[in-house]
Amino acid sequence: MELVTEFFEWAWPRHLNPISWYIRPLFFIPIALFAWRRQGWWMSLSIVAMLSSFFWFPEPAEVDPAAQAILDMEAELFAQPSWQTVISLGTIPIFLGGLVWAFWRHSIGIGLWVVNVGVAYKAAWVWVNTDFAGFMHVVPIYAIALLVINALTIGFAKWRKIPLYPDRNVEKQAAEA
Repeated sequence: MELVTEFFEWAWPRHLNPISWYIRPLFFIPIALFAWRRQGWWMSLSIVAMLSSFFWFPEPAEVDPAAQAILDMEAELFAQPSWQTVISLGTIPIFLGGLVWAFWRHSIGIGLWVVNVGVAYKAAWVWVNTDFAGFMHVVPIYAIALLVINALTIGFAKWRKIPLYPDRNVEKQAAEA
């Protein structure tokens, strides 16, 4: 148990590095791509990479007070687990499951809906659990992430002429034939 504690004491300050905050949502792209291709191994590796990315970067020289407030709230949430901790952590596999399910089923529209609702939920969660300054800290991060993810995904779908919502009647007719 001491090894785990030492690891988190080393890793947690690195979570304050703003690069990790910007990069984490972009992992939705390879997760969605590998779910689309039904490559479970690569998809799983992308999820592990996303979940571990909080400690990839060095501890920042200066810490934004709003970011510090968000991480202090998260640390408190984990230090004294309650029903809120269980619900908060429970939304992560629900979100990732929805993302994987949508792209596995080749529904770009539902996948984008899951991403956008999930990111909006996370921003609202930050606002409710910290303050407006914490919320305003994550807004540009999430806005940039959503802009990149939505633009790349919709651009790819248009380029490849893939409908955002697959026509289930076509699949049903093909199965019946």
